[in-house]
Amino acid sequence: MTEVRLKKELTEVLKELSPQIEEALKYGVPHVVGEIRNNSGQLEVNATVSIFESSHHFLRLTSNGELLFIYPAEDSHPYRLFLDIWRFLEGKKSGSAVLGPGSMIKGNLRENLRRHGYEILWMNVQPTSEGEMIGVWARKGEVRYNFTFKKAGKDKFLLVEFSRV
Repeated sequence: MTEVRLKKELTEVLKELSPQIEEALKYGVPHVVGEIRNNSGQLEVNATVSIFESSHHFLRLTSNGELLFIYPAEDSHPYRLFLDIWRFLEGKKSGSAVLGPGSMIKGNLRENLRRHGYEILWMNVQPTSEGEMIGVWARKGEVRYNFTFKKAGKDKFLLVEFSRV
């Protein structure tokens, strides 16, 4: 199967999962749990939706011709979700849902979050004994999030906590 055919099949699977993801967004953080398997030269794509209460999990494993992955589906739109998952599977750190604890953001924090697809609702800077901490309330679609960043230098911010509200 060529890469084009693999992309098309993954997109079709995500289209089929879209209603389940939309429903799961009401109860927690839906994750696409999938596998891409090489079965005698033919690649097979299988996926399902699993829900975590408020956490985001990213996992990509390869073993014996299989690629297994878990990816948080913050958007039920199948094409946007496909692009995020494909970037993740390629090992690229772009895509809206790849932002997680330990991520370093350089530059304007508000603008970077906007580029990740978040609408900023509120930001607050609090000085602490460890430096400045920045609390951010944001939303992506209908889902709201709470971020806590630690200022790590001039125009550098380390994401310490990330939770769905």
